[in-house]
Amino acid sequence: MEVANLLTEMEKEDLRILMAIEIGMKRSEFVTINNIKFYSRYKIEETLFRLKKVHKLGLIIRDASKHQIAYTLNSKAYDLLALHTLVEKNIISQLGPLIGKGKESDVYSCMDDNENIYAAKFYRMGRTSFKSIKQLRDIIGKRGHTSWLYVNRLAAKKEYEALEEIYKLKLDTPKPIGYNRHIIIMSYLRGKELIYFKSIKRPLKIFNKILKQYREIYKKAHMIHGDLGEFNIVLDEQGNILIIDWVQWVSSDHPNANSLLERDIENICNYFQKKFSIESNVNEIISSFY
Repeated sequence: MEVANLLTEMEKEDLRILMAIEIGMKRSEFVTINNIKFYSRYKIEETLFRLKKVHKLGLIIRDASKHQIAYTLNSKAYDLLALHTLVEKNIISQLGPLIGKGKESDVYSCMDDNENIYAAKFYRMGRTSFKSIKQLRDIIGKRGHTSWLYVNRLAAKKEYEALEEIYKLKLDTPKPIGYNRHIIIMSYLRGKELIYFKSIKRPLKIFNKILKQYREIYKKAHMIHGDLGEFNIVLDEQGNILIIDWVQWVSSDHPNANSLLERDIENICNYFQKKFSIESNVNEIISSFY
């Protein structure tokens, strides 16, 4: 990943300028030079020098269309700031290759100082996917201006909190290691999503395992996934399953809890019926949750 190599070129003053823009982006998409100067606490000469450097490195976007020149961070800068903090906190020390790519996230392998291998999930929610997911209104709340980088930050926070609750149940789910901004670090499961299996051994057993794990999470953590399907259930060679992507989770006392749970169960039942000819009764399964 190119941005991981950039970290070595960055001086603390460069990072401070990027953070100053990040602060300003809470109020508006583009941040004027005067505001960057104010938030960084640098003199104008230093501010301009650092802006020129990080702009040349391709970390910020310049807008000269208004009466004042202004800048905004791009996703590369946000990656860099988050990785810098994770390294500073000794959560990770190296970033490895890309191991998974979804609609709204990229997953890389990574390592800490003790050579423990983890997964680093980078949220990549763009404007289009964001608009199409109504549940994400819960994440934003009633904020007026919300930058897309900040939406990713809120999504990561929401999923990390879900992983912390689920991990307490000891269900072979990923251990949350840490997070910063839009990146979550968690234990690594060697496997792939159900959608990528042409066939699986004993599909009925896997189907029941998925329902059992989901039932435990619902009953003990009072959580509903909200977007469950073959794209976010991981299976490994030993037959272990893992429900991932909890960014849209809601509590069991949410106004739409029943309909969301029903949709999740229907999705799984339909998939196993179409792919592996496993018949099931959706209503019976749902009633076993209560």
